[in-house]
Amino acid sequence: MEQETDDIEMKSLGMEAGEIGGGSMSSTLQHHIAQSSRATTTTSHSSPTSDIWLFGEHDKEDEKAWAAIEKLPSLKRLRTCLFDCGNLHGTNENKGETRSVVDVAELGAVERRLFINNLLQKVEDDNQRLLQKLKERKDRVGLELPTVEVRYKNLCVEAEYLPHEESPPTLWNALKGIFSVIRIGSHANKIKLLRDVQGIIKPSRMTLLLGPRGCGKTTLLQAIAGKLDQILKVTGDISYNGYKLNEFLPQKTSCYMSQYDMHISEMTVRETLDFSACCQGIGNGSEILMEIIRREKRAGIIPERDIDTYMKAATIEGLNKTLRTDYTLKILGLDNCADIIAGDAMRTGISGGQKRRLTTGEMIIGPSKVLLMDEISTGLDSATTFQILTCFQQWTHTTGSTIVLSLLQPEPEVFDLFDDIILMAEGKIAYQGPCDCVVEFFEHCGFRCPPRKGIADFLQEVVSRKDQGQYWYPTNQTYTCVSVEDFEMTFKKFHVGQKLDEQLSQDFIRSDFHKKALSFNIYSLRKWELLKACTAREWLLMRRNSFVYVVRSVQVSVTFVHVLKMDIDVDRANYFMGSLFFALMRITTNGIPKLAMTLSRLPVFYKQRDIYFYPAWAYSIPAAILKIPYSFVDAFLWTALTYYVIGYSPEPERFFRQFFILFLLHQVSISWFRLVASVFRNPSVAVSYALFSIAVMFYFGGFLIPQPSLPTWLKWGFWVSPLAYAEIGASVNEFLAPRWQKVRLKSLMKSTHQMPPYIFQKKGEPGFETERLQLLKDVTGTFRAGVLTALMGASGAGKTTLMDVLSGRKTCGIIEGDIRIGGYPKVQDTYVRISGYCEQSDIHSPQITILESLTYSAWLCLPPEIDRNTKSEFVQEVLQMMELDSLKDAIVGFPGVSGISNEQWKRLTIAVELVSNPSILFMDEPTTGLDARAAAIIMQIMLMKRGGQIIFLGELGKHSSKLIEYFEMTIEIPYVFLQAVLFVIITYPAIGFYWAINKVIWNVYIMFFSMLYFTYLGMLLVALTPNVQVASILASFCYTMMALFSGFLMPGPSIPKWWAWCYWICPTAWSLQGLLTSQYGDIEKEATIFGEQKAINAFLQSYYGYHNHHLLGVVALVISAFPLVFATGFAYAIAKLNFQRR
Repeated sequence: MEQETDDIEMKSLGMEAGEIGGGSMSSTLQHHIAQSSRATTTTSHSSPTSDIWLFGEHDKEDEKAWAAIEKLPSLKRLRTCLFDCGNLHGTNENKGETRSVVDVAELGAVERRLFINNLLQKVEDDNQRLLQKLKERKDRVGLELPTVEVRYKNLCVEAEYLPHEESPPTLWNALKGIFSVIRIGSHANKIKLLRDVQGIIKPSRMTLLLGPRGCGKTTLLQAIAGKLDQILKVTGDISYNGYKLNEFLPQKTSCYMSQYDMHISEMTVRETLDFSACCQGIGNGSEILMEIIRREKRAGIIPERDIDTYMKAATIEGLNKTLRTDYTLKILGLDNCADIIAGDAMRTGISGGQKRRLTTGEMIIGPSKVLLMDEISTGLDSATTFQILTCFQQWTHTTGSTIVLSLLQPEPEVFDLFDDIILMAEGKIAYQGPCDCVVEFFEHCGFRCPPRKGIADFLQEVVSRKDQGQYWYPTNQTYTCVSVEDFEMTFKKFHVGQKLDEQLSQDFIRSDFHKKALSFNIYSLRKWELLKACTAREWLLMRRNSFVYVVRSVQVSVTFVHVLKMDIDVDRANYFMGSLFFALMRITTNGIPKLAMTLSRLPVFYKQRDIYFYPAWAYSIPAAILKIPYSFVDAFLWTALTYYVIGYSPEPERFFRQFFILFLLHQVSISWFRLVASVFRNPSVAVSYALFSIAVMFYFGGFLIPQPSLPTWLKWGFWVSPLAYAEIGASVNEFLAPRWQKVRLKSLMKSTHQMPPYIFQKKGEPGFETERLQLLKDVTGTFRAGVLTALMGASGAGKTTLMDVLSGRKTCGIIEGDIRIGGYPKVQDTYVRISGYCEQSDIHSPQITILESLTYSAWLCLPPEIDRNTKSEFVQEVLQMMELDSLKDAIVGFPGVSGISNEQWKRLTIAVELVSNPSILFMDEPTTGLDARAAAIIMQIMLMKRGGQIIFLGELGKHSSKLIEYFEMTIEIPYVFLQAVLFVIITYPAIGFYWAINKVIWNVYIMFFSMLYFTYLGMLLVALTPNVQVASILASFCYTMMALFSGFLMPGPSIPKWWAWCYWICPTAWSLQGLLTSQYGDIEKEATIFGEQKAINAFLQSYYGYHNHHLLGVVALVISAFPLVFATGFAYAIAKLNFQRR
């Protein structure tokens, strides 16, 4: 009877746990535990109707459960634990009342989240307790884990640069660059980034890397991580546990975190961390856990349930979702934004500080023993920084990890967390050793830290020649500048330096035990698992952008509306050729949007490839395979909608042949544009080459110029063009049909002409719930002129939101309340002209210099009454204030790729706003990315700024003035004119047009305005769309329609009347009419056309509908009007539309 009662209780508890949603075991695992339990105790507690085994609260029942678990096979024992169902409630009320034996791999998202929340209720304290218990479990069984000690001796890093690289890119500098490649008259200058540095980074100690900007911190971290560029000359020795970098894989053993945050904008925070955890694997975590379990079993030790659950769940390899992600989210404070996408400059996502934490989490979630982190506190408030670094300190001391962190402005409480410090200046190390001795060392050198001065700020300034004088304290000695070399020599005589030299003189004793801490395998997962992980991510991105493919399908349908059925005769055969070429061109250009998508994801790919997340093939194969269904649908949809409507040969096998040709060509197109993006990487260069490659494929495609008509020395181009083979296949498939045997094909094939349409895609936006989130609540305040006001708060408190609202930059959401300036209601059009706004994410034109950026801003924003010299002097003054005068001719470049550094970007952002001399200045974290000295300079400038301005901490976003629009449009005219002239000079004689001065002038005129309206049309499409991807999609659709109604594929008279209006508003139709009429409108010479003798001008009128030569004036007027229309549309769109979501 007692047995039946116990069984009933077990069943009821099992049903309760099932309702909670706990992870259930497989039936096989349940069977193993049931068998083991019966063998261990005479009292059976099995529940044949439930997958969960439950045990009472008593220790005796725990012993029974552990006895059953220990009898499982080894691999299953690693996945099975005694789980507290009380954890699923998120409180301690029910904890311990019910326990279940579960497979940790089957814990759901809710269970994992609640388990971590219960485990880490107060992050700082509970994380220390968790890590300590993990350490105690290992110590209890006498398990010692290997650590990593990093040494570097006589390390020097040298870079070479050519003199012309210091100057802005010009035609002459480009020519000099070409000469330097072939070693003509080139002499490279050398600069030393690191100068004979040496030191030891010890395990179980957290090291702070400190120094002013440009001192070599990043170079040192990259050198230790083995990630320096191959073009740099590196001398000296770097070793891990006595092993040199070429004897193991430092990129896997260590983990280097860059200053730049590079993430796929469409993925959420949780998805990013899950993918990182999956690719990095667990290292030797499973072997360690197996050894712990083996020793515990031998010693009769039953571990704590939560600790056992955590260790087993964190050491399961190959899971797409893991408990490590929830733990990392919790300690980094990202659990509240885990399901928000990363976003980018134009797409709403997480904040800049959260992106920095996401970058940190992406690296630390792996099993690396050595962490090298570059400026991880950028964009974080002091409380969040302290919390994260406290967790790192606890982790370092309990796990024996080796951590080096580079920080710019550590607060005193943050500085106190570190054990050691490396102080750098001018490529040298001024001090390396315990933090407790650094103040003593500089007092020995004659410099004393004031009582109320932070030690980190003192160290930043004491190594600066400009700022160290204020800390000189010996009154009996005259202050003289102490160089970094002097500090270095003094340190060698200091007791800390002597101890360091003594340790470096003794070689590290290599052993197999220390070798286990190093990585020798390139990738953490097997090939199939890597491919599976990358495929899952690619599928996720496709689903997230599913709307794109729907839009493309709609475009196919829209294009299909314009087709019509044609008769079978000599004249109409040319239309069939044109329709085939149109289909091939549409398919070919369909891959252009993939260029922008690939370029946007390449930085993330290179980052993850270089740290061996996965090989290139694991990234490329899923991207190619998962596009096959899309190519299939696109090609089939086009073929199904147009094949029988146009009237191609009705045989089914010819239908499927055409479909197969289009399918293969679609795959070639997508692959080609992905290849162009990966080879050139730079967006401007990649787009230019992609368009050039399209033009080459058109030229050698065999339709515009038949293969026999190509010059002998260019015939090879026909055979290397994929479009030529598709044209051959599609033409042979159609014109070798029985119905065409009655028509003289040779006379038909002599006339071929057609242009391609594009298909566009639109970037999908992640959905959101209709429930409103209140960001600001009843905010009231007053800000006075002449007062420097700081807006402070924790990350996510709403600082940026408040500044967006006050500045009028908020573009979405519901805003209620009243904002007044000087007692009057704010008028945004006037307000935007007297205010400046520095954005947290720095946005600049990458192809211009710092001086040009400031000059551009000053000329546009300063009143026209100020003369040119005064504006130039003001720009120079701002350059000097921001200490950018020495870099004024440096190209801005792209963040993390080329150009100026991260902190120089921030100073440039502030300088651009200062030269406009605003009355009100909003600034969002103006000291982010700056060291203490640079931050002090910024704040001094703000305090000295006259004119009574209000300064906040906010974001950027400035509407362009009419002058900006004017110059953006007019600056294109000389370049376009030069292009037109060069184009005519090359093509006019090559084609063999008539040599008459009036015909040449007409050709230049029409080409100039045609190129001009295409340029302005591109600018208009960019202004009408939120990002580059959508712009490229819309552009391809517009060019499709322009090609379709140009009168080339289908002459104007043959276009149905209900579509005639499209022909008359099509710019390319007027350009084609002008080109043909100006050349041949007055030519009465007869030629054989479609097998008949006919005058050329008569043929133009009968076939194309072009009238006599005297209407060229009308054509010229209409062509010149299109650039004006597109430019006006661009000016209006750029002034009225704002796609930044805030």
